[in-house]
Amino acid sequence: MEFILLIAISLIPAIVAASLPFYSKTEVTKALSLFLMFLCLWQIDIAFLYADEFFSEAFIGTVFRIFRIGPIMIMPLMYYFGYYLVKNNQEVKGYRWFFNRYGFYLFLSFSIVVYLVNFTGFGVSGYTVVPETDIAPQHLIPVYGTLNSTFLINVLMVFINTFFLLNVTVKLNDYYFKVFYTKLAFGAVFVFLNGIFSGFGVLPLYFSSFNSILVAILLFLGFFEMQSNKLNDANTRLYKQSSLLETIMNINPNYLVVLNKDNQMIRLNDSICKLLSIKKEAMLCQDFSLLQKEYGLTTKDETLHRIMRPTGEVHFIQWGFRDLELNDEENYTLFYGVDFTNQKQNEELLLSTEKTKVVGELAASIAHEIRNPLTTVRGFIQLLSERNMNGEHEQIILDEIDRIDEVLKELLLLAKPEAVVSQNYPEDSRIDVMQEIGNVKLLFEPVALEQNKRISITNKLPNSIYTKMQKSHFKQVMINTIKNSLEALSTNGSIKIKIDEFEECVRIRIIDNGKGISRKRMSRIGEPYFTNKEKGTGIGLAICFKLIKDYAGKMTVKSKQGWGTTVTVLLPKSEDQSADKEQKQGGGAPVPALENRYKRR
Repeated sequence: MEFILLIAISLIPAIVAASLPFYSKTEVTKALSLFLMFLCLWQIDIAFLYADEFFSEAFIGTVFRIFRIGPIMIMPLMYYFGYYLVKNNQEVKGYRWFFNRYGFYLFLSFSIVVYLVNFTGFGVSGYTVVPETDIAPQHLIPVYGTLNSTFLINVLMVFINTFFLLNVTVKLNDYYFKVFYTKLAFGAVFVFLNGIFSGFGVLPLYFSSFNSILVAILLFLGFFEMQSNKLNDANTRLYKQSSLLETIMNINPNYLVVLNKDNQMIRLNDSICKLLSIKKEAMLCQDFSLLQKEYGLTTKDETLHRIMRPTGEVHFIQWGFRDLELNDEENYTLFYGVDFTNQKQNEELLLSTEKTKVVGELAASIAHEIRNPLTTVRGFIQLLSERNMNGEHEQIILDEIDRIDEVLKELLLLAKPEAVVSQNYPEDSRIDVMQEIGNVKLLFEPVALEQNKRISITNKLPNSIYTKMQKSHFKQVMINTIKNSLEALSTNGSIKIKIDEFEECVRIRIIDNGKGISRKRMSRIGEPYFTNKEKGTGIGLAICFKLIKDYAGKMTVKSKQGWGTTVTVLLPKSEDQSADKEQKQGGGAPVPALENRYKRR
């Protein structure tokens, strides 16, 4: 009966050993399973010493020698645990003089020799019967031969290897490894001490079987505690890495979409969501073809594709695909877009600058060549008008020549506006913004009333505000802008002119409720010689932009088709706001006569 009970108990470490590889297949797991299996064989070895009522002494002796591999082979296995730690952890590499491959083969060979001696009379010479006591039933005990000292040396080496294993363990940086290997070392020492005490009769022989169960359970729990903690740490690191990668993906200026093998979107970065004005949550797990069809995302060629955002902002993007493979099991596809908008804008700016330069040079050349003969023609016409008492026709010719001169002035202004500002007018010219806008309103009011349109001014300035700008230039900007707004208005339309202060500047906003400007036209607003008007030249607004910029101001246009247009002009306030200085300057020097300008040349 005792034999059957001890056999059942000895199988518990074997069951634990068999279950470990199902949860982990590392070298440590395999070594621990082997340790528990040797512990099981050791306890089966002891159990057969209580089987004299079931088997003959000869059979028990043979089985005892076979299963004695358990306590013998634990010694090189304990050495292997130390060897594994030293091999895989740099912080304990100083113990390589003791724990190395050659040492492992040496201890393994010695244990094999001890095991072989065990099958001879020099190892175990016979058995003797221990009679039943109050705490122990009758059982056999081996009688050892002259070479049994090899077994005792093997046991001694278990304690030596365990001692060095403990020294290695306390120097480990990995806390979970340190705790587990400490439990393993103390468990091995505990089992062998218990075996020694039982073997010499201090404790009943079967006590070692019960203690082996305790050690097996403690090692099993310790191993899973280590695995669980390391798994939690790994999951925490993976979560942090995933969060980091997600953050990197979102701040990436390129447009990224990750697709699974079913062509479903599983990741989108913030850049593409902002570009297409879509919500990330609504797109996840949706088929990518829906996004392609709605926004025309194609990669058929390597050309740049034009994408217009709902705000009217235009982007030039090159799209592409790249396959991603993970562990040969999961296949993903990365759909990416590289934004070449800045490069495209720089190219267009360079082209526009070159075009403006060429146009300016051409305009200056044409204006110069026309003005020279035009001066002579005007002079002779002036003489004819003075001689002719009825000079009606001559005056008409002079007026038309003056109109030609105004057109030439615009050409020169487009060619070199800086030169015109610096050469023909004083640098300290100042104007009262509200007063000049009022004058322009008076100029357009009859035209507006005739067309059944309204012009109103809202002045939010605390007092008279002055800005440094030539009166003629300021009027030119206002007239061009208000004229464009009037032409965009339908019957009963209105123009609101709002004047206020904004960031140390005078802000003038001209707001109309006309037909508005298309997105395509807005992208080229202010470009010379680009116009939708049948009789327009396309230089009026371009000159306005240049004039405002030359006076350190800023001009912007915002528009929406069907709602209207808002033109905002920002001009720096004059440092001196005194009206006396304005009266002294007289609002700016007059423009010299045409003939006098040519005389100065």
